[in-house]
Amino acid sequence: MKNHVVIVPAYNEEKNMRKLLKSVSHYDIIAVVDGDDDTASIANEYCVKVLTSDEKRGYGQAVLVGLIAAYCMGYNSATVMDVGTSDPDFLYVYTNDADIIVRARYGFMLNRRCVFSKLAAMALSVATFLPVPDATTGYRTYNLQRIIPVLSQVTTNGHATNLEILGLALKNRLRVRYSFVPYVTDENSQLKAKDFLEAVRCIIRLIFTRRLST
Repeated sequence: MKNHVVIVPAYNEEKNMRKLLKSVSHYDIIAVVDGDDDTASIANEYCVKVLTSDEKRGYGQAVLVGLIAAYCMGYNSATVMDVGTSDPDFLYVYTNDADIIVRARYGFMLNRRCVFSKLAAMALSVATFLPVPDATTGYRTYNLQRIIPVLSQVTTNGHATNLEILGLALKNRLRVRYSFVPYVTDENSQLKAKDFLEAVRCIIRLIFTRRLST
C-alpha cells in the first residue's frame, strides 16, 4: 500500500489554493472541490488528483469523499488540510502511536468561528467523558483502515462533520493524539446558523449513542 496522501477540501479558494499546493507539492495530493468554480482549474495546474461535484454538497461531504477516495486508492494514511487555515509547517506523516492525529488550535480570537470551536470542544468532552481540546479543526492525520468503518456512521455534511468524526472515533475507542498549533483564521471563512444547529444535533446524538462496533 502507498503510504500517505494530503487531502484538500476546497470551495471558492482561488486566492489561497496555489499557496497551499506549492507548500505540500512533495506529497501526493487529492483536491476535493465542492462545487463548480475555478478552484479545480488551479488544482489541475499542479497535476494533483482532483475530485469535483457539479453542485455544492457541503464541506463535510468533501472531507468524506476525500478520505474514502484515498482509501480506495490504496493509501494507508491521509492528512486533511483546510485551505487558508492549515499551516504546512505542522504537516508530518502518520506515526504508529495513534489512529488520528488532531492538530488542536490554541489561543482565542473574538470571532464566530473561534467561539464555536471552543464551545464544541467543551460539548464533545461532555459527550465522550474525555478531554477534547479541539473538536472542529479539519487539520488531522488519519489511519484510513481504522477511520473508514467510522465514516459510515457520519450523518452530517457541513462544518459539524469534523466534530462528528472525532466523536465517533472516541466512542469507538480509537487512539487519538493531539498536537498543538497556533489558531489561524481565514477572512473568507463563513459559519452559518445552520452549522451551529447541525453541531447541536450531532452532540445530542453522540451523548445518547452507545459505542459503535467497528
